[in-house]
Amino acid sequence: MRTALAANGWFATLWCGLSVLAVVAPNAFALPSFARQTGQACAACHVGGDWPQLTPWGRFFKLSGYTSGKPFADKDGLDHLPVGVFGQAGVTWAAQPDNRQGQPVVTPNGVFRGEQVVGYFGGKVADFAGVFYEYQYGNNYPGWSGATGVVDARAVQIFNPGDGELLVGVDLNNGPSNQDVWNTVPAWAYPFYGSPIAPGAPASTMLATVIGQSGGVGVYALWNRKWYAELSAYRVGTGFWRWATIGTAFGTAGGANYLAGYNPYWRLYYTDDSGPHNWMLGTFGMAASVYPNNLTPSGPTDRFTDYYVDSQYQYLVDEHQLTLRGTWYYERQKWNASYPQGLSSIPSGNLNGITVSGTYGWRNLWTFSAAYFQSNGSSNAALYAVTGPTGNVLSAAPNTTGYTLQANYLPTQNLKLQLQYAGFVKFNGLRSNIDGRGRSAADNNTLWLNLFLAL
Repeated sequence: MRTALAANGWFATLWCGLSVLAVVAPNAFALPSFARQTGQACAACHVGGDWPQLTPWGRFFKLSGYTSGKPFADKDGLDHLPVGVFGQAGVTWAAQPDNRQGQPVVTPNGVFRGEQVVGYFGGKVADFAGVFYEYQYGNNYPGWSGATGVVDARAVQIFNPGDGELLVGVDLNNGPSNQDVWNTVPAWAYPFYGSPIAPGAPASTMLATVIGQSGGVGVYALWNRKWYAELSAYRVGTGFWRWATIGTAFGTAGGANYLAGYNPYWRLYYTDDSGPHNWMLGTFGMAASVYPNNLTPSGPTDRFTDYYVDSQYQYLVDEHQLTLRGTWYYERQKWNASYPQGLSSIPSGNLNGITVSGTYGWRNLWTFSAAYFQSNGSSNAALYAVTGPTGNVLSAAPNTTGYTLQANYLPTQNLKLQLQYAGFVKFNGLRSNIDGRGRSAADNNTLWLNLFLAL
C-alpha cells in the first residue's frame, strides 16, 4: 500500500506530465474524448468551456446518448481515443483547522496536495448508443483510495410522428440525477467541485445520499426538445450493480446506505429558448426504503420521500454567458425501523431547503459564481446532537445556512484554475458556541485554491 507521501509524489509526477501535454498539444490530441469524437471545442457543450455546466447543445448531446459525431472504432479501424484523464491538485486554508466540526483536520492547513485523478471512458459505441464511465482515485486524507465515479450508459431512438420529434431512451446509471442534464440536481449542482477537507452540511436528502451507492435503470422521452419525462428505479449497488459502485463500502459499519428492493425516481421538466435565452422549469423526486443497519439488510425499513422543484435560466452569446439556478426540496422521513431501535429520536420528521446560484462567464476565459444555501429539518438528537463540555445538548437540529463564492480562469480548454470561498452563517443549528468551546459557524469557513486539468 502506498504511503500518503509516496502517493502525493506519484500524483505530482503525473500532474507535471499532464501539464506539459496541455501546453505542447493544445489542439485535437489535448481534447477530452467527446470533443475528439465531435470535432468541437469544449465550449460547444460546456458554458464558457467551464465543465460541467452544459449548453443547450451539450444537454441534447447527453440525452441523445452521446451519439453525435464518429464512433471511436469502425470497419476502417480506430478513429480516436475514447478514453481520457483529468486530475486535481489544490490547497485549503481552514478558518479553524484544529477544530473544524469539533474534529481535528487530518492534513496540515495550507499545504498543496494532490487531490484526485480520474480516468474515464466516454464515447459513441453505435449509432443508437453511447456511454460515459469514470473511475476516481482520490486523496481521502490521509490516504488514497479508488471508487467508481459517474456511470451513464444510454440507448436511444428518435421518431418523427407528424411534424414532431420524439426521442426515446433507456439509461443505466449509478445514482439518481447522474443522468440529468441540468445543473440544478444534486449530482451536478453548483458548487460543482469543493475542497475534499471542507465541511459539508450535516444532513442531505436520501436522493442525494445514494448517488454512487446505487444502480438504476430507467426510460425517458423528450418531445420536440421541450417536454421531458423519465421514470427510473434504483437498488443497492451490489450483485449485478456492483460494476457501477466499485470501491463503495457495503456491509461494513458506517458504510453506504442499503436500499431495500427497487426504489422509484421520477423527472419531469419543460424547457424553451428564444435567441440567446433558454430556460427550464421542472420537478423530480424519489421514494426510498432503506435498512437502518447495512450490516443486516433485512426486516423493517425507514422510508424517505423526496420532492424537488428546480429552474434554470441562461443567456449565452460569444462574449457573455449568464446562468441562474434555483432548487427547492422537501423530504418526508418515516423512521419506522430506526426509531424502535433508538437510532432516531423521533418517529418521523422532515428535511427541507433551498439553493440559489448564478454564474457569469466572459469570453470562455473567466467565470464568476456565487451561491446561497439553506437547509432546515426536524430536531433529532440521535442524528444531529451537538454537545457541550458537560454533555449538555446545544443543538439537535441540522439547520445550516451558508454561501459559496468562486472565480475560475481557463487559459486553455483543458486547464482550469479555481479559487473558492465557502462560508457558514449557521451550522448544525447554531451560529456560535457550536461545540461548547465558543466556536462560531464561521470557524468552518474555508478558502480553496485548485488546479484542474482534463485530457
